[in-house]
Amino acid sequence: MTIVLCRHGATDGNVAGGFLSCADPPLNAIGREQSERAHAALRGLAFDAGFSSPMRRCVETLAIVAPQTPHRFDEALREVDFGAWEGRTIEWLEANDAAGVARRRRDPVTFRPAGGESFYDASHRLRPFADRVRELTGKSILIVGHRGSLGVLERLLRGLPLESRDVEPLEPGEFRLVEI
Repeated sequence: MTIVLCRHGATDGNVAGGFLSCADPPLNAIGREQSERAHAALRGLAFDAGFSSPMRRCVETLAIVAPQTPHRFDEALREVDFGAWEGRTIEWLEANDAAGVARRRRDPVTFRPAGGESFYDASHRLRPFADRVRELTGKSILIVGHRGSLGVLERLLRGLPLESRDVEPLEPGEFRLVEI
């Protein structure tokens, strides 16, 4: 089984460095270019199925990267909810919520911003999705999502603990092949 995890292309919010989860901006010109590059790089792969977060930036990325692939949108693939941190930059947070930033750095798995969710919380909604993907034995799958939720999903698919540092975050428009 081949799974390609692809992070959506850039949005104005990503370029500005803000935490982006529940906001639903479209791809910007850079994000469309990144998605076109991913499409070109993945041209040789025929996907049996595609899955995407329902957020506009992911929907647009999927349409560019694999326009002919049959796909479904899945709420489980939404980004980890940043709550009160939504739209804030790390610089703003260090100046206005230094204690929260320090807690997140000490314990990134269970840290939950006010009104948001932790990576551990996200793992509970992603685990059933990961189990369904594992059942698609022998298939080639494309999954378009977000930095945080794809990191959690990759750990679940590979059987790694959520604390594992063996998974590098995907940048906008990047993808990674995961063999199961």
